Amino acid sequence: MLLHRDSATPLYRQLSARLEQEIRSGSLAVDDRLPFESELAETYGLNRLTVRAALASLSQRGLIRTVRGVGSFVAAAPIRHEISGAREASLTRAMRERGHVVTQHLLSSSHDEDSRARAALDTRGRIRRYDLLRHVDEVPWTLTCTWVAERRFAKLEQVWTGTTSLYEALEQHYGVEMRRAYRSIHAEAAGPAECEHLMVPIGAPLLVLEGLNVDTAGRPVAFVEHRGRGDRARLAIDFD
Repeated sequence: MLLHRDSATPLYRQLSARLEQEIRSGSLAVDDRLPFESELAETYGLNRLTVRAALASLSQRGLIRTVRGVGSFVAAAPIRHEISGAREASLTRAMRERGHVVTQHLLSSSHDEDSRARAALDTRGRIRRYDLLRHVDEVPWTLTCTWVAERRFAKLEQVWTGTTSLYEALEQHYGVEMRRAYRSIHAEAAGPAECEHLMVPIGAPLLVLEGLNVDTAGRPVAFVEHRGRGDRARLAIDFD
């Protein structure tokens, strides 16, 4: 089962493509363990660095998951969230309505002086920042930073523990219903913090969404920044 060494396609990409074909054809099913690096190296006549690069490529695209010291396994098809022009501000509620289990963990809460947030919130008062990690069906999904004007939402940290969405907390405790005002979207490479919390390798593609949420009267409510795995989102543009 040798690869084409005279091909212009790098050997690690050839191996990655062959393993991907086995996964998509069903020869390797979800949760099946792939052969160890040493076994793949011997089977295909490659060095282990080439095999490792092929497995890293599959991991970055969400086709396999690697457990340190145990091996690499075929991953379940990723659940994707569609980023559209809808004004619904709660990703948590949207995913739950689709039947997914969404859990959140509030990592930290602190005063912050982010210039983007201050300009978007249009306030001279103190700003509070909340850092949150969201899981969907037990899969790390997004790292989210949320900034609010502390004066308007006094004691928010006492009623929003992270177990509910910010949307739900503001609606239940302050009578505020949020809508998206705008979003900007760009890509970034994962750094140490994203690697730790989102379980992705250094340099893995992330999709970063940031923008403002407003209330029904158009007043600024929250400036948000979502940093999510690139294999967990799809951008949809509606021109109607």
